[in-house]
Amino acid sequence: MTLKQLEYFLAIAETESITQAAEMLHVSQPPLSLQLKALEDEFGVPLFERTKRGLIITQSGRLLAQRAQDIFDLIDQTVNEVRSKTASPKIKLRVGTVNSVSNRLIPPWIYTYNCTYPNVDIQVSEASTTDILFSLDEHKIDLGIVREPFNKSRYNCRLIRDEALTGHDYDCFVALACPSFYAGLEGNTIPLTELRDFPLLLHRRYISMFTKYCKTCGFIPNITCKNNDVMSLLSWAKAGIGIAVLPYSSSLLNMDPNLVRKEIVEPLIPSRIYVVWNRDVKLSAEAERFLDLISVKSGGGTD
Repeated sequence: MTLKQLEYFLAIAETESITQAAEMLHVSQPPLSLQLKALEDEFGVPLFERTKRGLIITQSGRLLAQRAQDIFDLIDQTVNEVRSKTASPKIKLRVGTVNSVSNRLIPPWIYTYNCTYPNVDIQVSEASTTDILFSLDEHKIDLGIVREPFNKSRYNCRLIRDEALTGHDYDCFVALACPSFYAGLEGNTIPLTELRDFPLLLHRRYISMFTKYCKTCGFIPNITCKNNDVMSLLSWAKAGIGIAVLPYSSSLLNMDPNLVRKEIVEPLIPSRIYVVWNRDVKLSAEAERFLDLISVKSGGGTD
C-alpha cells in the first residue's frame, strides 16, 4: 500500500466514480482501476460494490477512507511543523458540531479564540449528533456540540443558549411551509394538533420524539418524507411537498422569504443544544478556555 494508492482511492471514494476521479486527478482511468484492484487484493476485501449505477463504497472502504484521510492530515501537520522555524507546533483542539451550530455560532467563536490563542489549531468536523457522540466515545474529538435528544447521563454537559432565539432560553421546534398550508391559521404559533392532517417532513432522529408528543395529543403524525439533512427538508418545504418540522435554529438556514415559520405550541417542544465531553477525560487547558468562551458568548451554563 502506497500513498499514491491511498490518494487515488480517496478520489474514487469521494466521487464514487473512476471516470470522475480520473478527471479530478488529471490521470487516465486505467491506472486508477489497477491501483484500486491492487488495494482490494492486498486487503482481501472489496472496497466498493460495482452496480449499474456506479460504485458504492463498502463498510471496509469507509473505514479505509477515514484512516487514509487521517494519514494525509497527519502528513500535512508534520510538514507544517517541520517547516516552522520560529513558532512552536500548534496545539490541536478537536471539536465536532451539528450543522445548525457550525453555520452560525462556531465561526465567531473560533475567530475570537484564535485572536487570543493563536497557537491553538481548532479542527472542526460537522456531523450528526449520533456520529459526534460516537466520535467522542472513541476519543476522536475533545468536545462535541450536539442537540437533544441524547443520553445526558453519559457525558459532562453544558447548555448553549443561542442569541438568535428570542423569547426563550432554549431552542424549540417550528413548522416551516408554503403559505397555502396555513390558510385560516393566523399568528406566529401553531398548536401541535393543527398538524394532524398535514404531510410532514422530518429529520430521522426527531421522528421518535416528535411522534410521542403527537400521541399525547391524540394522533399519529403523517410523516411523508424522512431524511438526515436539514437543507433537504427546506428544499422539500419550498417545493410544497409538506410542512417541515425542525428546530428553530435549524430553520434559520432557510433563505427563502416565501416560506412561513410558525412556532409549535400546546405543547411547546424544546430542542436544546449542549457542548459535551467525556466524563473519564480531563480536559486540556485549551479545551477549558474554549468552554469558557462559549459560556461568555452564549450565556450558557451547566445542566
